[in-house]
Amino acid sequence: MALIECYECKKSISSEASACIHCGAPIDEYAAVQAQPVAAPAQAATISFGSLPRNNAVPEAAMAPAVQPLPKVMPAAAGRRRRQQAEQALEQTANPDGSRPVEGWLKIMVFLLPMVFVWFLLRNGHSAKQRLFGFGWLALLILASSLSPK
Repeated sequence: MALIECYECKKSISSEASACIHCGAPIDEYAAVQAQPVAAPAQAATISFGSLPRNNAVPEAAMAPAVQPLPKVMPAAAGRRRRQQAEQALEQTANPDGSRPVEGWLKIMVFLLPMVFVWFLLRNGHSAKQRLFGFGWLALLILASSLSPK
């Protein structure tokens, strides 16, 4: 006598049991159905929804053989257009001195809340001039707040 796994509830049961003691699934009928070979349609693939054992009493769905898709051909003009757009995007993102431009939202937020947003100027690409203006504004506001009467 050995312990086997119930095909229905996946719990351990005796190999000599005629039905599962946990869920009542008939083990003898399942073993008989498993022993019978199932004829599959020629050149058809079956659809499997997981790793559970198949119920041979239910007919399986069959799919037609897969057709090889044709390779995607891109016209030469589309490739040139994409390359030109990429080059234009690279040209527009740099200032004349080669530094990264400060976005409009960052300019406004550095002016309004410099203690938080001036640190974004430390990202790669921003020039020393941009950082000097941002941190200078922060220093000016700290100085003005420390000199103000309380």
